[in-house]
Amino acid sequence: MKSPSLPREGKDAEGLADFSLFEQEKAIMHRSEQMLEALDAVADGVKVLAKAYSEGYRAQRRMMRMSDRMQADLQDANRQLREQADHLAQLNNALSDEVRERERLTAELERLALEDALTGLFSRRRVIDCVEGMAESVGDQTSSLAVMMLDLDDFKTLNDTHGHAAGDFALESFADILRGELGAEQYAGRMGGEEFLVVAADLDVEGARALAERIRSAVENASLHWKDEPLSLAVSIGLVVTTTLWPDAGELVALSDDLLYRAKNEGRNRVIVQTHGEHG
Repeated sequence: MKSPSLPREGKDAEGLADFSLFEQEKAIMHRSEQMLEALDAVADGVKVLAKAYSEGYRAQRRMMRMSDRMQADLQDANRQLREQADHLAQLNNALSDEVRERERLTAELERLALEDALTGLFSRRRVIDCVEGMAESVGDQTSSLAVMMLDLDDFKTLNDTHGHAAGDFALESFADILRGELGAEQYAGRMGGEEFLVVAADLDVEGARALAERIRSAVENASLHWKDEPLSLAVSIGLVVTTTLWPDAGELVALSDDLLYRAKNEGRNRVIVQTHGEHG
């Protein structure tokens, strides 16, 4: 008796096996496609990341270059600032030097205006100012005022004989004698050349005459030598003494100058005195 079911069962089993393999291959292919899609997605992501990284790198490079340029600019600016600071410091030093020099020159000009450069006595302007100021105080702050004009005798001959340097030495020596003889409220100034002016407060006629005579005697007896050669000096003096207010100080100076020329004409090396309103 035949068994009809066996062959059918064998074919069906083979068909089922073929079907199973097909499904597996299909599934594998599907998974492979999914994997490929995933790989493509990963690749796209990697590309995006690579692009972003590349852009970021380029941006970073740009920033670094900008930073380098900024640092270079800052260094250059700092160098320029240092140079400007050095230049300003030099200008400041130069300005300070100029200010000090101007102050020195101003002080020197003031000194020259008030002091005779050769003798160190008052300048003409300053001693005249003394006469004007003291003349206004006579009878109020001071009891009297003595004004004397002095001129070294034969000074031109001394210059011609010994030279101008010896003449300067004689003028300086005469100024030293005046400083040695004058006291408080007594001032001397150089009027020009060998002519000098002395003003003294609170001296009566005899006191003023005594002062003038001491000066004349000190000049006459001075032991002076120039290059081992003796120098002889003498001085003529015109003296005015006033015990009342004298409005015009210039008149006092002019009057003492007139008396000086009288002393010159009467033989030099002498003192001629006049009180206000009287002749001596």
